[in-house]
Amino acid sequence: MEEFLNIAKKAFPPISGSKKIEGLKEEVEILWDKWGIPHVFAKSIEDVYCVQGYIHVCHRLWQMEQFRRLTSGTLSEITGDVTLDLDKHYRIIGLHRIAKFCSERLQKEPNNEQFYLLKSYIRGINAGIKLIGKNLPLEFFVLGITPKEWKVEDSLSILSLIEWGLSSWNYPLELLREYLINELGTNLADKIIPLYFGANLKNSKGSNGWVIAPNKSESGAVLFANDPHLPLTLPSIWFLIHLNCPGLNVIGSSFAGLPGVVLGHNERIAWGCTNVCADTIDLFKLKLNPENNNQYFYNGKWIDFEKIEEPITIKGKTNAVPFKVLMTKFGPVVEYFESDNNIYNINLPEKYAMRWSSFGANLDATIEGFFKINKAANWDEFREGTKLLTINPQNFLYGDISGNIGHQHGGKIPIRRYGDGATVTPGTDEKYNWVSLAPFEKLLSIYNPKHGFVYTANFNEDKAPNDVLIAQDFIGLYRQKRLKKLLQSKDKFTGQDFKNFQNDYFTEEAAELLPLMLKFIKEKASSKINPEVFSLLESWDYHLTQKCIGGTIYKIWCEETIKEILFQYIDKEFLEPYLASCPFDLTRLFKLYDNKSTELEELLLKTLQKTINILSEKISSDYHKWNWGNLHKTILVHPFSLVNNVAAVLNIGPFKTGGDGNTLNNGFYVPSNNYQVIVGPSVRQIHDLSDWDKSVCVIPGGQSGLPFHKHYKDLMKLWARGKYIPFLFSRDAITKNLEGTFKLLPI
Repeated sequence: MEEFLNIAKKAFPPISGSKKIEGLKEEVEILWDKWGIPHVFAKSIEDVYCVQGYIHVCHRLWQMEQFRRLTSGTLSEITGDVTLDLDKHYRIIGLHRIAKFCSERLQKEPNNEQFYLLKSYIRGINAGIKLIGKNLPLEFFVLGITPKEWKVEDSLSILSLIEWGLSSWNYPLELLREYLINELGTNLADKIIPLYFGANLKNSKGSNGWVIAPNKSESGAVLFANDPHLPLTLPSIWFLIHLNCPGLNVIGSSFAGLPGVVLGHNERIAWGCTNVCADTIDLFKLKLNPENNNQYFYNGKWIDFEKIEEPITIKGKTNAVPFKVLMTKFGPVVEYFESDNNIYNINLPEKYAMRWSSFGANLDATIEGFFKINKAANWDEFREGTKLLTINPQNFLYGDISGNIGHQHGGKIPIRRYGDGATVTPGTDEKYNWVSLAPFEKLLSIYNPKHGFVYTANFNEDKAPNDVLIAQDFIGLYRQKRLKKLLQSKDKFTGQDFKNFQNDYFTEEAAELLPLMLKFIKEKASSKINPEVFSLLESWDYHLTQKCIGGTIYKIWCEETIKEILFQYIDKEFLEPYLASCPFDLTRLFKLYDNKSTELEELLLKTLQKTINILSEKISSDYHKWNWGNLHKTILVHPFSLVNNVAAVLNIGPFKTGGDGNTLNNGFYVPSNNYQVIVGPSVRQIHDLSDWDKSVCVIPGGQSGLPFHKHYKDLMKLWARGKYIPFLFSRDAITKNLEGTFKLLPI
């Protein structure tokens, strides 16, 4: 262990002194504050991005290597065949092909400003890799690998990966509906999950964001809050950074591998994002030639699949595994789907091609869009940036120092010729394909509403604004409902109110559903269920805190009831990937028991007793110990710990955690994974636009991805407790909280 510790420490970059690196034009100063946030002061925008690349690679090289290998389907080169299916899946989706196509096009446009700035950033990455030399992060030493030179397409593929993660939430529902229709027929399938007006994902991952106008703020200025809910990775998805040079002064959350700031503020505006949850992926059912499996039927004739050779190298094996991607007029033929950090085979008899709005995306246009947002001084300039985005649509929330607020959709939504994207589309004719992507002018735009606030928690109150269908399926409305109530609860709000909102554990779902469940069983519960346990359910206040007991019983009872009903109709193995996000509405499933009230009563009593047994086994026979946090925990997992118990020292946690996917303080978990929280607030940011130095934020884990580094996990306890750190902007405030001053010099 001491040897590993020494190796790890050698990778720690300096925070004081100076170094010379290739690619710089002039000296750049980095002020490191005591929370590990770098404030970069440069004399040109080229140098500021170059240094951002250097900083990213010094603290997040292993994360960047993982991203690069995931998107290119080359994880098996370092892990063996345990990741073969994952590599195949990403070879099929082809994020690396999208990035390579865009990179090759940019090479022909050397004067493209975005390309020029992206290359500046990449120069910083490669200068950092060169400076690191043999003192690589611990993970590289353990695996015996060295990083290759970073390329433009590597950064573009990370952008494509982010898009994919935001897009792939609902195409598995098309597969679920296809299975139910095949197995049960349309009438019964529609009773289990809506086929015609969309499903409500009851346990959503989602994100929150809201902005209030000055007349609703105690400070008399715009108040802004955003907390995107994303996978809780180690290190954090986000890296906090401040970039300052002539023409640019921006601070916020960045992605390692990409230049600029994604969420944050500059001197005049603040912005953030939540996912619109638009349906940007459709599956098309192919008709294969029974006499030739290399052909499918399209526009009245059999045509050949285009085949892309994608051989996969596996660690420990001499020869690469041959693998072919089959391409159609719609897109690639898919073999897998993703759900809650897992990959599953599509176990259906037919073949399906995928069309995704981002297969033809201009990734450099999205980078240009964020560059413009980073420099925007007002609403019009901000919208100029969002107009350029080719990504899966995002809710962009906006506030400025002049007192304006706004909500703008940015990204691309498909317009369909046929169907609504909820079910699998026929793939035999051009008439079933998409018409186009909706123009920016058709996207949702709200500016200075009379009620004085804008807000979003992923639920689309109008699912087809301006006659553009966002999606038939939708993320559960419960967080949105709670957020709206809170924003209507007072005339004026403070920053502390916003902190309370971000840490709110009230569950509107339980407030709606639990009284109904109790009503069904109340008459017989006293004779069949421990009255003290029943009393805990009745007296629970619907705050799903880590200490609550009634909430624990409720959560498991719901899960067991859903399974008890659905296992009568759906194969357990097929159902498993869908249980966490849960597109099944219990109130809808209860209608299967219309005129069968006795059966429903007996079922609910049975599942409640099963819940008691589960909690007695998992936690304790003493129900006083059934606190939600004793079951529901957050661990930031280092991938090495999944294969070696000794490497668990690299993990962060466990931390007892409140909430679920329906609370504003999101604690999305997978029951089959021991209730471990896998999605939550990836960053919390709050800005009072009366004074940028009043801004606060926090990320899970810490700024550095280097094991044993001071900033590897120093923010985790704050995040888990709902606390924040200052997000300082003025040089004076930064200087008063310095950890070190470091200068990078040109060679």
